[in-house]
Amino acid sequence: MTGKIKGKEEVAQGTLQVTFQIDEPFTFQPGQYCFVTLNGEKKQFSINNSPGQNNIITITTRLSESSFKKALKDLPIESEVELGPIAGVFTLPEDTSKPLVLIAGGIGITPFMSMLQYVKESSLTYNITLLYSNRNQASAAFLDELRKLPKALPNFKLILTMTEDNSWTGEKRKIDSEFISEYFPDVNDNLYMVVGPPTMVEAVEKALLEARVFRENIKKENFTGY
Repeated sequence: MTGKIKGKEEVAQGTLQVTFQIDEPFTFQPGQYCFVTLNGEKKQFSINNSPGQNNIITITTRLSESSFKKALKDLPIESEVELGPIAGVFTLPEDTSKPLVLIAGGIGITPFMSMLQYVKESSLTYNITLLYSNRNQASAAFLDELRKLPKALPNFKLILTMTEDNSWTGEKRKIDSEFISEYFPDVNDNLYMVVGPPTMVEAVEKALLEARVFRENIKKENFTGY
């Protein structure tokens, strides 16, 4: 399918959000990703808007020196881009009764933004805690939006940690087993969904297992090649 660029916005330091309008039928589930093709090269990006936004796909990515990222950044508004297919199984569970712990590192926040917007729009009854880890506030995408969510979602809790920010007065630790056990003493009461760079996902998975979380209570997705 073809998407026309309708908006571009820097949502954090070195982080670009691009909104495409699609004039043909399509569907997706919150948490899925979409392929984007530029100059014959295809990359996958998590969709960070809700399915409730008709005819829209929004992606957000860290900028880099790669030719693909440069081409995406330089495309003017109204440019047409080949999109699709949409794929991925990193989606919300059908069971809304088990509390969810969403753990995002950096740009890994994008699929969770889609999920959270969808939960809000659909008045779903999930009990959700989001652990969002960044180096500093400037690089944390959607920070202001996330801070407002607890007022709109009564069953939502936000835990932020900034690991390299001297001006940050909140949590600064990396997400290790002690961190998990402290915030979630009954560790296996929750389903943990982890997404981010491969090294971060691996470290968090190890921390969860060290905290004695059962493997069946861990769902993960790596962001590779971004």
